Amino acid sequence: MSLKTILSGIVILYLASGPAAYAQTLVKVPFPYSPINASSLPFMIAKDAKIFEKHGLDVDLVFMGASALIIQSMLSGATNVAGFGGPAIISNVLRGGDVIVVAATVPLTTPLITRPSIEKGEDLKGKKIGMTRLGGIPHFALQMILDRYGIKDVTMIQMGSQSEAELGLRRGIVDGAMVSPPQSFLLVRDGFRELVGAEDYSKLGIKLISGGVAARRSYAAKNRDVVARVIKATMESIKVMSTQEPFAKKILSKYTRLTQPDLLDRLYKFALEAFSEFSRDPTIPREAIGSMARLMGEFGIVDRAAVANTATEAFYDNSYVDEIKQSGFFKELWK
Repeated sequence: MSLKTILSGIVILYLASGPAAYAQTLVKVPFPYSPINASSLPFMIAKDAKIFEKHGLDVDLVFMGASALIIQSMLSGATNVAGFGGPAIISNVLRGGDVIVVAATVPLTTPLITRPSIEKGEDLKGKKIGMTRLGGIPHFALQMILDRYGIKDVTMIQMGSQSEAELGLRRGIVDGAMVSPPQSFLLVRDGFRELVGAEDYSKLGIKLISGGVAARRSYAAKNRDVVARVIKATMESIKVMSTQEPFAKKILSKYTRLTQPDLLDRLYKFALEAFSEFSRDPTIPREAIGSMARLMGEFGIVDRAAVANTATEAFYDNSYVDEIKQSGFFKELWK
């Protein structure tokens, strides 16, 4: 057999089996996330732009409407890495779960939208406020707002989804709603008031983490490389979001089904602002996690004694981000 024939055979074999062999190297990663809005845009981009695949991951992106459902799926072993954050992480650890935050992506940004007649925080007294689910980020955010204004007699109503909370406000079932863009944009456009916006949380002295990458501590310890690759893909997608506006808007429109150019533009700008704090360094601020746990105890969402007896480090682990930083990945990404 001639050398030419042998080489030709090798080329044919490579072309036939190369893609399949590559596909076999991808690590299958079920990846639940919530919610479907700008906070989850990096995960959507990573999936559609095949950035997960670039980092050796075959990610099955699955929307779950509530953080509690994601926690259940992770504790059951069905999933081990997810895109979410907030109070559910604290609650699960205090109940003996091992789901922790391994990277921060967005701070608290959920707006409080009210009827036009509610002009200031004090006007919330005696009112009904709708939200997706009790115990989630909107619930905690509202508790923070009420605490800052010293208001206690507010009725909180669990409505199931962002759309249902929006509809409840439109129909007068509630006086206000904790809803994120694009629902908040649509309500303001139609005459409702943004009583507390994303930028107001810092003015009220509220600095917390609402979104990020979460993982089971037991899984992450044995699969550090997989967790690191998920974080890298997420951060690279934030870079794409920040530098490729038309593409980012296309993905936003696909997942949120928002088609109006003006609202899509506002949603994109909202995303840029929301991710600006952690876009180049997703290190989780210890004080933010500690404050969240402490306030959840004070608000009665979790047992205060349990919070006092649990180290803040039980809720998060920055070692994955630290290793990525040491590798120079983030610096190289933003060159």
